[in-house]
Amino acid sequence: MLLSCAFAQTKIQLKFQAYSIDDGLSQGFVSSIIQDQTGLMWFATGDGLNKYDGYKFTIYHHDAKDSASIASDDLTALLEDSRGWMWVGTRHDGLDLFDRENNSFYHFRYSSGNRLRSDEVLGLSEDYTGNIWIRTRYGIDRLTIHKRLRHEPTGPPLSLNDYAMVFTHINLDNNADREKKKKDYGAENLFVDSHGRVLITSHNTVWELIDDTSVKSSYILKIRFKFLPMEPNFVPALTEDTISHNLLLNYKKIVRFPYGDFSKPDYVYAYNPKQISWVTDNKNNLWISEGDGLTTINLLTGTLKYISSDEPLQNKGLQGTTTFYKDRSGVIWIATGGYGILKYDPEIELFHHLLPGVNHYQLIGDNPDKIFTNNFDSIQIKANGTVAITRFIDASTLKKHFPKFGVISLAKDAFGNFWTGINGAIVRYNKTTKSVRKFYLPFNENVTQPYPLYADPQNNIWMGYNKYFVKFEPSSGKFTRFSYSIGPKLYDYDFLQNIYQDEKLLWLGSTNGLFCFNTATNQIIKHYSHELTDTLSLSNNFMLSLANDPFQPHRYLWVGTKGGGLNKLDKATGKFLHYDTKDGLANNVIYGILSDNNGDLWLSTNRGLSRLNITNGKVRNFDVSDGLQGNEFNRYAYCRISGGLLAFGGLNGINYFDPNDIETLPPPKVIITDLKVFNESVRPGKNNSILKKSIGYSKSITLQYEQNVLTLQFAAMDYRNPDNIRYRYMMKGFDKDYLYIKNQHEVTYTNLDPGSYTFTVQADFEDGIWGDDYTNLEIVIIPPWYMTWWFYSLSAAMSISSTYAFYRYRLYQLTKLERLRNRIARDLHDEVGSSISTIAIYSKIVQQQMNNAQLENEPLVNKITESATEIMESMSDIVWNIHTKNDAFDSIISRMREHAYQIFEAKGYILHFEFDESLNKRRLPMEKRRDLYLIYKEALNNIAKYAQGKNVWIMLFSANNMISLVIKDDGKGFDITHVKKSSNGLANMDHRATSLKGKIKITSRPGHGTEIYLTF
Repeated sequence: MLLSCAFAQTKIQLKFQAYSIDDGLSQGFVSSIIQDQTGLMWFATGDGLNKYDGYKFTIYHHDAKDSASIASDDLTALLEDSRGWMWVGTRHDGLDLFDRENNSFYHFRYSSGNRLRSDEVLGLSEDYTGNIWIRTRYGIDRLTIHKRLRHEPTGPPLSLNDYAMVFTHINLDNNADREKKKKDYGAENLFVDSHGRVLITSHNTVWELIDDTSVKSSYILKIRFKFLPMEPNFVPALTEDTISHNLLLNYKKIVRFPYGDFSKPDYVYAYNPKQISWVTDNKNNLWISEGDGLTTINLLTGTLKYISSDEPLQNKGLQGTTTFYKDRSGVIWIATGGYGILKYDPEIELFHHLLPGVNHYQLIGDNPDKIFTNNFDSIQIKANGTVAITRFIDASTLKKHFPKFGVISLAKDAFGNFWTGINGAIVRYNKTTKSVRKFYLPFNENVTQPYPLYADPQNNIWMGYNKYFVKFEPSSGKFTRFSYSIGPKLYDYDFLQNIYQDEKLLWLGSTNGLFCFNTATNQIIKHYSHELTDTLSLSNNFMLSLANDPFQPHRYLWVGTKGGGLNKLDKATGKFLHYDTKDGLANNVIYGILSDNNGDLWLSTNRGLSRLNITNGKVRNFDVSDGLQGNEFNRYAYCRISGGLLAFGGLNGINYFDPNDIETLPPPKVIITDLKVFNESVRPGKNNSILKKSIGYSKSITLQYEQNVLTLQFAAMDYRNPDNIRYRYMMKGFDKDYLYIKNQHEVTYTNLDPGSYTFTVQADFEDGIWGDDYTNLEIVIIPPWYMTWWFYSLSAAMSISSTYAFYRYRLYQLTKLERLRNRIARDLHDEVGSSISTIAIYSKIVQQQMNNAQLENEPLVNKITESATEIMESMSDIVWNIHTKNDAFDSIISRMREHAYQIFEAKGYILHFEFDESLNKRRLPMEKRRDLYLIYKEALNNIAKYAQGKNVWIMLFSANNMISLVIKDDGKGFDITHVKKSSNGLANMDHRATSLKGKIKITSRPGHGTEIYLTF
């Protein structure tokens, strides 16, 4: 289809969302926009590279101290190629390749060996073979990238050592002077069309560049189209529409080349572009910047629209557009030269906004395509989308007859007459004759304004009037009133609120329930009201709207209430089902109910519109952020016109829309945008960083046990209806089920136990369709050393060892006790038993000799006394030895001194007893104490028996943690060699010294006394 120059022209205002430095953008001058493969938006500005995730901007600045930072803050162009590499063009510092996984930039400059033609980069493109095309101030370069043949990667995920990069300079003119003056003529533009052709435009020519396969890195240029230059330094650009893939060229005229055929130019639109900035949207509208704003041209219908913003301050930005960008969801992003970014969401314009600033109380639909309002507006919505608004009543005539006239209820009869109410009367306006006539109600009590009014197909006018329901027959001029079955309650509102025809029945919604009026019998036949004890009664008695069920109109009636939500009446049973905000409705005040062609119900409320799928019960809500006139609508301000269009009116105008255009948006992809530990963002590449690469590219992270307070931020990669996006998430291994959030995009977990977890997050547009796409992040929290498997193993081994050691200790103690008992028994046997045997023998002899006076018994009795004394001493030694209080060395010294005095006093020896006071702090266990004392006792007994001396020296001292005992006398001495062989006493002393783990030395000579030296 060829477009003519005769366009249907319309001026419209659109809603734009603005992003400026106040919202986090680094600067208002934006040169380039792209959306990367993950869904993030990127903006090149005059003050850094900006990343936007729908919630916040992240800015990358040049750092003179960091060679891996971006080359410059003054940026001109962005490109993400098919490899997923991001290229950044700078105004004066060449080309950068951004490794987003590691936040590092690689630099290509004219002065470097890479041989970029110029450091002034103007634009970037990629062809179908993966070549990068670089527009510079002095011409176009082609960058060819080949992967080197390597067995192992040489560096990080993106390492230039793994690739061979070759720059080829493209020369359109062999004239050297022409190349030198390139800057004066303007740099060429480049475009790669859907057929893979590389097309270059100069100020007067379109060229096609074709690879010359016969010569490496060579090419052939073919002229495809010549045109008159607009001015020497203006170079037009090419683009392609989204449906027919026709090429478009902009210079003085927009020229279309059908299907890319340059031999058939079609002149579409004449304009005077100041700069090259345009884009085609998903509906094949071409957006261009010209004059005082934007223009869109529908390339299929020829419809021309002059675009301005509904916010006047944003129009300055539209007048200074630098570039357009259409993201994957169809959102149009507009970059400006100083006013930041403007975003246009086509989803918002699905709810067309008419007559802003005007409050509408009633809408009446009239076939085929008109809407009448209580403000006397006639709105015609044509099939091509154009809207005509006129006045259908001569308002001056009405004001002349009724100076205080105000319309709050309007009806239109079968003849096209309009009816409204005034105090005590109804007024008919004949649109054809423009005549006005009023009819007074013949009821004088409590004169008021009839409300509401309804004209039935038989041309009868029905109305509410005080406590009556009234019928007026225009043919006879007769008024008939009917009483309600119950008395009206006093309200600030009229008792009757709504009249809805259902064949021969009129349903009357009131402030005290629902009435059913039979027009054949002129009687109220049913009344429904709220019953506290009946959950299947009306949820609220205040009725606002009524509508039959679209699928079963004879069976069900839908009832909108003021505060009780939506009710569904089963006409057969009289029972009601209830829907309210708990079921997903936006609000419980239901002003209007309309059904669409799909059978869904649309409800106007105090919180926007709700769409209810009555088959599955799913609800989707819409508010002012979706393009509604406001969140608050009005009762009676709703209607349906031909073509299935629905209209709702409110405090700020009217919204009309085609429900078929309001499609369910697919659930958006979610990416994780930030990781915080103890509220500090984690960045990759730093020393001991948790992240090896950016969190958006990480599949798993590992944390130490003390890093168990973490925050995860995430964002849905769909920039339509951002206020309607909600999330659900779950930390598998911690949360038992999904948790749901809206208007939040981060979660914090505190005190996670060591272990393995999986964080899962999804998003939807409030319609309950979550899809099957999950974003997962594996999280491992390393336990402390005392919670590791090896520690548990070691602890178990130590526990077993300790138990075994305790067992062995107990066994040792029992064995030791057994040995002690055996030793005591042995000592008693050896030392006490023999003495007792001796006593027994002597006692028997004495007993036998008692009758013989000649025998002397005294020696025997003395023997018995001596043996008894020995027993007492032995028992004393045994008791002393086993008592633990005697382990203290002072007790040992005391007994040793006592024993020495007892022996040597009777023998007339002079005792010299010395000991080291430091020994009092030491203790000796029972066995060692016994061995020491027996050695001591044996030595003293030998001196007493054999030495025949006058002095005994006893010394106890400590040195080098050893105890030494020296016993010396000045007796007759003995031959040590001879005695040692025959003396059991000396042998026992050696044995006990060995038990003490000590050494004993005995020195003696006849006539020179004896010395015993014990060390242990």
